[in-house]
Amino acid sequence: MYAPRALKAAIFLSSASLLALAVTGCDGCSKPQVSPTDAAPADSAAPTATTVTLPDAGPMNVTPIPMATIAKMVNPQKLPAYTGPTGSIEGTITVTGDPSPATPADFSRCPDGEKVYGRAFRDGPLGGDGSGRRWLADAVVAVTGYGNFYIPEKNEAVAITIEGCGYSQRTVTMTFGQRLEVKNLTKQFWTPKLEPPQSGMLMMATPGGDAVKLYPKQPGHYHLIDHDRKYVVDDLYAFLHPLHTASKVGGSYRIDGVPVGKVKVNTSHPRIPDTEASQEIEIREGVVAKVDLELVNKTPAPAPTDADAAYPKLR
Repeated sequence: MYAPRALKAAIFLSSASLLALAVTGCDGCSKPQVSPTDAAPADSAAPTATTVTLPDAGPMNVTPIPMATIAKMVNPQKLPAYTGPTGSIEGTITVTGDPSPATPADFSRCPDGEKVYGRAFRDGPLGGDGSGRRWLADAVVAVTGYGNFYIPEKNEAVAITIEGCGYSQRTVTMTFGQRLEVKNLTKQFWTPKLEPPQSGMLMMATPGGDAVKLYPKQPGHYHLIDHDRKYVVDDLYAFLHPLHTASKVGGSYRIDGVPVGKVKVNTSHPRIPDTEASQEIEIREGVVAKVDLELVNKTPAPAPTDADAAYPKLR
């Protein structure tokens, strides 16, 4: 499955250190700054490795990943947590270019699934300004470029639901050390799982039952699927910092808790190859900055047939 070039480069290990899980790669690696890898939560992504008791679910482990492992990954330089003033960023992600292609999937078991998964990506109608822009859902948005500190993750878990014929999101972003909680609101049984697989067990999401809890064991790009519904393939990204989100239907997004100063806002889409967008911006305390970004979809040219190869075109 496709992942944007710079996002791929950001996900995997370099010989020196973990690169930032950022859409645009490591812009500040040559500067005396912290990459987004370093500027990520340590303790707060997994505030405890002990057992806690929840009223509705009984005993459960907050995370099966040792806290020391999480801290080593998200804050290898043992930098201080950022405690200064923050602002917010919000905006709209749009797409121009070719329309979203249809997916070769079988929706016979649940025809409504085609509304969500019937095309490679979800976009809106053309705007009335003649620009060709359409809103774009499920794009990854991440903030990078801040300095010598890390930003703690405040939440233990990311929650999504199963509704109708699919998951409530087609792109899920989370911070390494968090757990994913999948709640089934339908009347059918589901078996959510991550690919690459994290264990040999299949977790059953019962109708109206407790949420299935999934734990990405490494930062990176995963697919959230269902064992019995082959058309359901969502993208999940486990980042090493908490300043990330995915655009909603309508293209809107918002990221809070951004440190003041200059940062870069980056976006790409897991189903739109070879396109990224970014913008630098100054964050001010208590101010919501507006950043709209645009991606371009270009359908790859079909491979030449044997007949085409036999008769090269004249220049």
